[in-house]
Amino acid sequence: MPLSIPRSASTARQLGRCYASISNASSIRSFATHVPNTPLSHDASGSGSSSHKVVVVGGGAAGMAVSHQLLRTSSFKQGDIAVIDPSEWHHYQPGWTLVGAGLKTKEELRRPLKSLLDPQLKHYQSEVSAFKPDDNLLTTSDGRTISYEHLVVVPGISINYGAVKGLQEALQDSDSLVSSIYGYDTCDKVFNTISKLKKGKAIFTQPAGLIKCAGAPQKAMWLALDHWKSQGLYNPSNPEKSAISIDFATGMPVMFGVPKYNAVLEAMRKERGVGGLFEHNLVAIEDGGRTAVFSKGGEQVRKEFDLMHVTPPMGARPFVKESPLADAAGLVDVDQHTTRHKKYANVWSIGDASSLPTSKTAAAITAEAPVLVRNLTLAMSGKEPDASYDGYTSCPLLTEYGKVLLAEFKYGGQPKETFGNLFGIDQGTPRTAFYHLKKDFFPWVYYQSYVKGTWAGPKGWASPAPPVSSPPSAPSSSRGFSTSARAAVRQSIPGNRRGFATSVSQSRNTPSRRQRDPLDYSPNAVRHPLSSGETFIVRPPPTAGSSASTTLIPQPLLSRPPTTTEDAGPLPPALAPSYRQGSATISNRKDLTPDQIEKMQRMREADPITWTAAKLAKKFRCSPTFVSIVAPLPKAIREGKKAKAEEAKLGWGLNKRIARAERAERRSLW
Repeated sequence: MPLSIPRSASTARQLGRCYASISNASSIRSFATHVPNTPLSHDASGSGSSSHKVVVVGGGAAGMAVSHQLLRTSSFKQGDIAVIDPSEWHHYQPGWTLVGAGLKTKEELRRPLKSLLDPQLKHYQSEVSAFKPDDNLLTTSDGRTISYEHLVVVPGISINYGAVKGLQEALQDSDSLVSSIYGYDTCDKVFNTISKLKKGKAIFTQPAGLIKCAGAPQKAMWLALDHWKSQGLYNPSNPEKSAISIDFATGMPVMFGVPKYNAVLEAMRKERGVGGLFEHNLVAIEDGGRTAVFSKGGEQVRKEFDLMHVTPPMGARPFVKESPLADAAGLVDVDQHTTRHKKYANVWSIGDASSLPTSKTAAAITAEAPVLVRNLTLAMSGKEPDASYDGYTSCPLLTEYGKVLLAEFKYGGQPKETFGNLFGIDQGTPRTAFYHLKKDFFPWVYYQSYVKGTWAGPKGWASPAPPVSSPPSAPSSSRGFSTSARAAVRQSIPGNRRGFATSVSQSRNTPSRRQRDPLDYSPNAVRHPLSSGETFIVRPPPTAGSSASTTLIPQPLLSRPPTTTEDAGPLPPALAPSYRQGSATISNRKDLTPDQIEKMQRMREADPITWTAAKLAKKFRCSPTFVSIVAPLPKAIREGKKAKAEEAKLGWGLNKRIARAERAERRSLW
């Protein structure tokens, strides 16, 4: 489950190399495989009572991530964690946009829920009928009572098709050009209706209030527009004379809730000739699916249409809304940073069902789940939660076939862009590389890693958290997988930051570190422990004495530099290295005259491309270093070279990027 603004093809190649390396690494990093002939812990029905340390209500994206991440802490054994979900199938819902665009089939984006659950999890294939948080109990629809120590409520939200009069009938009518990507039964109808329309008015709707992925309604519209454009049915530069007209009817006053991306999308809407019906909420479909009724400012507005893509209103599930856990909106009332319930200290929630004031996306769960898991395990050991969620979420907005605007932001609508931080690019610009992330990488990583609790979104593959009850270890920035014995060895070596992982069980996303610098063992080195758990080693300069020496040998080159011009003296001699000219070796070490230096400077300034340092050195029989001192490149050329060097960095591999980042970190400490 997101580059000084390089070309799209270049970006795709760079991201391809990055994610190819990740893909290869992940092939040996599978979290759990079902042992043949080992039955899954599963209850299809039945009554009675049972008890668990943690009960997770919901087997969707949030439920799968949380339950498996809890298992990876090694704090739980068989049956300690229960998952309650009545579904037979688990769907990759973000992929339904791709189905609506004709890029995927809905069948390839689902898996049997039982096949995804780890055997250590207890599965109740039932619905929750009521919560009794004062008694640490819940009841299921099949009459079972389940007690818990901690409760995680992540059942998602429900789609209220009935909130729009006539919508259900229009969706079920195969001849109707009304469709929606928000349901498994209707998502494949979207592309069929788009392909059928040859002329007329198309309307794409988005309600005000709570919905899954606030950018999805636009994705369907932009892809439909691009399809009609390719068929010659729509001309963005002259929409009035096109066979098809397009309107976007949204209950919001803007195109998108984040100012940065809203500005881009609003400009795109105007550029492509799409009509904006703002603060228009769809309330009914009449005339046999030919007229849309909108509510605007307390009045009803009717619009005829030939095609309509509908985003139905959504809301909390009844068993959550009617429970003591709900807030005024019917969502689980949790603290926006700790994900802990504001009243019940042993109740937690993330994802769509929670009151977290952020966009409801699968990407948000990648940042929410680790916070919940960390804080829950701390609470189980009697400690206060210390992890905090900053509101991170992401929405890969398909703006056309082959390009995606990768919106990433946190609380307050503040952009938090992964690739912007890594490569300095603007993610507000739609790019081909992001399209391949959305279309190819994200669906793959979802079932390969996300549902297994091993995917941490922008941070890549996650390492298992140690059990909180275990003895505390020195903090480390390493994301590697390590046994307690290996961790003990790492801690016993001063200054050692990471261990080496060679076995399959010990593999990790980051490359293995280089061998320790032998100078780490220097008896004169001073080690400073940092708050991050790492050790900063300061080595003495070459002029410093040591336990092995009794005299201090002066080092003129390391002495204090002159402070005045008189002390500095003239320029150093223009030493000319020996070079070959024909078959003879010529050596000239005569100093250059001021006139020669001035001539060199004029030539360099007049044509710095032709007269490089090497060519001038050969012509004046001096060293290229001397040329660089007396006749440096013009500022514009230097900046151009610097920009080119920055662009070359985009092709660096993962090992080199990490090594350079560590070197910069060490340099900043000096």
